[in-house]
Amino acid sequence: MCTAITLQSENNHAFFARTMDLPTTTPWRPIYLPAGFMWQPSTSDQGQTLPMAILGGGRWTPGNHYLLGDGMNEAGLACAELYFPMEARYESKMVAGKLNITPQDFIYWALLHHSIAELQLDLPNISIIAQKWYGEDNWRPFHWLITDVEGNTAILEPRGGKLTLTEDPLHVLTNTPDYPAHVKRLAKTLAIDPQLPLAKFKTAVHVFNGDLAHTNLPTDRFQRTAIHLWQQDKPVTTNAAESELLQLLDDVVIPRTPERLRRSNMDYTHYEDVLDLTEGTMTFKSVRTGQIHRLRLDDIKTAKPHQVVAYPFT
Repeated sequence: MCTAITLQSENNHAFFARTMDLPTTTPWRPIYLPAGFMWQPSTSDQGQTLPMAILGGGRWTPGNHYLLGDGMNEAGLACAELYFPMEARYESKMVAGKLNITPQDFIYWALLHHSIAELQLDLPNISIIAQKWYGEDNWRPFHWLITDVEGNTAILEPRGGKLTLTEDPLHVLTNTPDYPAHVKRLAKTLAIDPQLPLAKFKTAVHVFNGDLAHTNLPTDRFQRTAIHLWQQDKPVTTNAAESELLQLLDDVVIPRTPERLRRSNMDYTHYEDVLDLTEGTMTFKSVRTGQIHRLRLDDIKTAKPHQVVAYPFT
C-alpha cells in the first residue's frame, strides 16, 4: 500500500509527502541518522559512512538496525519505498563488480547522493537482490519515488530485468501496477490519449468533473491523488503547501479498523509525513493518535550531533 506525492510551491520550496500503509512488527516513527553514521548493508560485512544526515520515517528492528520507509538528506534529496508486489523483479544472486543491496537497503544508498542526476549516474554500479534483510522474514517488493530540492521527481522500478529510472511528471506514485500502467488508466478516465504531453494532461484534469472511485485500490488512489493535486493551484506559502499535502493524504488513508487489526498483515495507514526539502523540515503525523512531530534537521544536528534518534512515537 502507500501513496506518495511531490510538489513545488510558489515560493520555490520542494516538498515530498506520503502515507505509510505497510505492515510492521515494530512501530514506525521519526528517525534521525547523523552524518558519520555507519550504514551496514545486510549483504556485506563492509559498512559505509553516511556523508550527510538523514531525517525520515522508519523503525528500529531487533539487532539494532534501522529500516527506513522514507527520508531526506541534507542536500535536499528524498526517497520513499512503496509496495510493488507481483511486478518487482530483482537479481536472484550477487552480481560481481557491483554493490549488491537488498530492497530494504536501497533508501540508504539513494541518500548517499546529492541529486537525481548524480544518483542516475551511479545506478549502473548497484544491483538489488532478492535476499532477506537481517531479521526480516523475506525481501520486500518495492519501487521508489525519488525527488530533489529542484523539484525533479523520478520513479525507480525493477522492470524487465533491470532498474528503470523514469521521470514522474505527475508527481504521484502508489503501488502495483507499474507507472506506465497507472498513466494509461488515468488517461482513460480523462478520455485522452496517454501519449499526449503533460500540458494536455493538465488541461484535461482541470476540466474533469466526473466521478472517481473511493476505494483503497492503488489504481484508484493514484487517479484521485493525481487529479486532486493538479486541479489545485500551486500553494503560495510553506504552510499552505503542508496543509494541501496533508489534505491530499487524508483522502487516501486506509482506516485502522477492528477487522484489519485482526489480520496479521495490518494493512492500514500508520503515519503521514511531509518533508520540506528546501528547509530540511519534517512534519510527521500518527494517524492512530493524531500526534504530530515537527522536526528540523539543523535543530537536531545541534542537539544530537553524533547520535541516532528514534523518537518514541507510535
